[in-house]
Amino acid sequence: MKRFIVLAAAVGALSISPAVASAQVTHGEDSKKVDLHISKVLVVGTTTLKEGDYKVQCKNIDGTHFLVVTTAEDGTEVARTPCTPEQVAGKIPITDFRSVPGTDGNPHLSAVRIKGETEAHRIVNP
Repeated sequence: MKRFIVLAAAVGALSISPAVASAQVTHGEDSKKVDLHISKVLVVGTTTLKEGDYKVQCKNIDGTHFLVVTTAEDGTEVARTPCTPEQVAGKIPITDFRSVPGTDGNPHLSAVRIKGETEAHRIVNP
């Protein structure tokens, strides 16, 4: 009987492990890259991006979090700005990009929320 209980406990622990292992990346690591299509200019930090297709990723560089934007074609970095991870309730169901109107009349990226993560990446606007 004791063997059965130990075996059942071991099987139960193993069945939980994949769920824990598949949990989203902690913010000590880089987030996954996500696509961003811009249909009108968008300011990211101090960089104004033109219309086009980009990739966005939050990276931990020397202990500081940055939102890095690269071109979709060749991966050339076009913008890098500090970001702050912000815990959200549960996993984010859909990737979205949030912006606020800037004093220059252009939208300024304010946050990126990546599907499957539990943290939003809030932009530290200058």
